[in-house]
Amino acid sequence: MSNLKIYPFGGVGEIGSNMTIFETSKHIVIIDYGILFPYEDFFDINYLIADSSQLDTNKELTLFITHGHEDHIGAISHLLTEYPQIKVISPSFASILIKAKLERRKINRKLTLYDENSQFEFDEFTLHPVHVTHSIPETFGFVFHSKEISTLFISDFKFDLNPSFEDIFNYKKIQKLFASSKKSLAMLDSTNILNPGKTLSESDLIEHLDQLIANKKRTFVTMFSSNIYRLKNLLELAKKNKKKITTIGRSLNFYLECAQEAKLLSLEDYPYIEFDAIQNYSSTDIIYVVTGSQGEHLGAARRIIKGDQKNINLNEDDQFIFSSKPIPGNEKKVYQLYNLLAQKNVSIIDYKTHTIHASGHPCQEDLKQLLEHISPDFYIPIHGETYFLRKHIDFIHHHFSQIETIYLNNFQGVEFKNDTFRLINFSPIDPHIIHGNDLIIEREKISERRKIANNGIIFITLNHKSQHIEITTKGLPTEFDSSLLKLKDLADYCAFVENKKRDHDYTIEQVRIKTRTFAKSILGYKPITLVHMV
Repeated sequence: MSNLKIYPFGGVGEIGSNMTIFETSKHIVIIDYGILFPYEDFFDINYLIADSSQLDTNKELTLFITHGHEDHIGAISHLLTEYPQIKVISPSFASILIKAKLERRKINRKLTLYDENSQFEFDEFTLHPVHVTHSIPETFGFVFHSKEISTLFISDFKFDLNPSFEDIFNYKKIQKLFASSKKSLAMLDSTNILNPGKTLSESDLIEHLDQLIANKKRTFVTMFSSNIYRLKNLLELAKKNKKKITTIGRSLNFYLECAQEAKLLSLEDYPYIEFDAIQNYSSTDIIYVVTGSQGEHLGAARRIIKGDQKNINLNEDDQFIFSSKPIPGNEKKVYQLYNLLAQKNVSIIDYKTHTIHASGHPCQEDLKQLLEHISPDFYIPIHGETYFLRKHIDFIHHHFSQIETIYLNNFQGVEFKNDTFRLINFSPIDPHIIHGNDLIIEREKISERRKIANNGIIFITLNHKSQHIEITTKGLPTEFDSSLLKLKDLADYCAFVENKKRDHDYTIEQVRIKTRTFAKSILGYKPITLVHMV
């Protein structure tokens, strides 16, 4: 009898921080270990990662990587540090990205590579990788197969039967594996569940991109750096239109370098030119592909648009192509770039007016077409926020009423017994917050940062021997400086007259309280106040 538990510790009820566990009698198979970016830029937080402390370390640990996006591989260094014995299995392109991350952290680790023909045994189960189409090369789902139950897991995909430069989505392999099991479960991507219709293929973008590149204009294209096949199509179109192409931005150049190492493309086949080798930066025969499609402050797009990029000054004869779509929460930053471009009368082209961007996730028609081919018995929506998961279940009920749906969130799971699944629960644990040099920072420290950022800070140093007082402030209006003499007199009286016979701790606390009250009478709020006695 198959002994299988499946449970997510991250990536369900949220988009990011992906970590799902398949547990058998002797094995723990972790699917991906990625990062979750904060919903807003706040207090120098790098990212969040799932807490892995509830893993059963008495079993053999394996980390299986589906593809190379940051929300699936970005936290691997943390997992390897905590569980140095873990085996890591990865597709080739993702392995190159992972190795670069590990080298930066001085972690030397051998990775086991796989392709679609690979198989991995875990007790009575066999893990079969399945090639799927997404927005980064070499993306895989897998079927966790036994005679009793086969589970299809694909967190990121679109059902593309006409892709650029890669094989089609291999649904026939899923059909074959499902047919050899008594029961079947599908766990599929919820990212675009609210969108009717079919997700575009990369090949659908070529016509409009070709028309735009053919224009007698200097062209700038900003896009997601990991979309290698989009970049490869741009290289092909540059060659067709007898133009040269260059790239600006660290992440774009990094992915391009890794793609060449993986032999996904060779720049020798294209009219690529290094940025510093360009002789005429105003030429209409140059295509600039740049980072910063989400309006990032350090992105090349913002730098170019604000006039901070050397050798480039935008004008009304230029066109700026946003071959991307704003991620929810980034709209303001992107439209700020639009406004800056509009001030210079630069032509702005985006997905609303031209077919120049394709998502990497399934819309409703993608899911319908896939499910019509594979017909699972059970279904669990994954890779989406809670509202999306619920809507995904509604979608299955409406179109595939014969399929039994199961709703899960992080730290909930299922156990397969007697031809069906029962729910299991773990104790929910907040994700770790990572900042600085890969350090975990506690939530209360974030609260401290928030208070300092919102209210500013006053530092008071009391010298109990000389009765000298030093006051400095940070983050307060300049107008408050005119009140510092009064504040100094107040602190002097409180510390050295009113409480001169009290112990230091009591005196320090009284000065702190009276300082905050005094500041509120002027500012309308109480700054953080730190008092020291020397």
